[in-house]
Amino acid sequence: MWDNWTKKRSGKPVYDTWLDNYQDILEANQNELILDLGCGTGANTLYLKEKGYQVLATDFSLEALTNVKNNIKNVQVQYLNMLEKFPLTDSSFSLIIADLSLHYFSEAKTKEIMQEIKRVLKPGGILLSRVARTDDYDFGAGRGEKIEKNYYYVDDYAKRFFDEEDILKYFGIIGKVEYHKTQMVRAEKEYQKPKKLYEIKVIVQK
Repeated sequence: MWDNWTKKRSGKPVYDTWLDNYQDILEANQNELILDLGCGTGANTLYLKEKGYQVLATDFSLEALTNVKNNIKNVQVQYLNMLEKFPLTDSSFSLIIADLSLHYFSEAKTKEIMQEIKRVLKPGGILLSRVARTDDYDFGAGRGEKIEKNYYYVDDYAKRFFDEEDILKYFGIIGKVEYHKTQMVRAEKEYQKPKKLYEIKVIVQK
């Protein structure tokens, strides 16, 4: 399903500038390899590469990784399925970007993924993330069958929507959480309304 999603959006990625808010964190990682976890078509990878950062773009969609390689110069890519143990060494990254990639999993799997993120982050490392909110227009039974609390089938896939309690419950597994509400306008024509999101920074505590 995600390969087909990527094929419809293949080509040079289009990014927004949410990472502009974290220039101090990015600059502190100027000489570090940044992990783009669930990179999709490569929007954040392109943003980072254009600013001179080193990036490892990961995804479980081979179509997505092919698109990244074809449209972004000198980029490292690696297959990574978040449903499995990450093929990454303990404490190997100072900064992980997980943008719109952590809200597709069951409660149990989301907790496992947070543990894996904590494992591969160095002590004091940082996760920057965005996830869908419960007041997003996609939320609710009107959009699909409820699977569990705040987790629904939406069109062809399952999607989790976060409230403040969820942010602390899940991201708190990693460490100290800071978050605020935000939104984004997608470039794709099928998205008619802004996506309502939480923007999250977590500092790992081990």
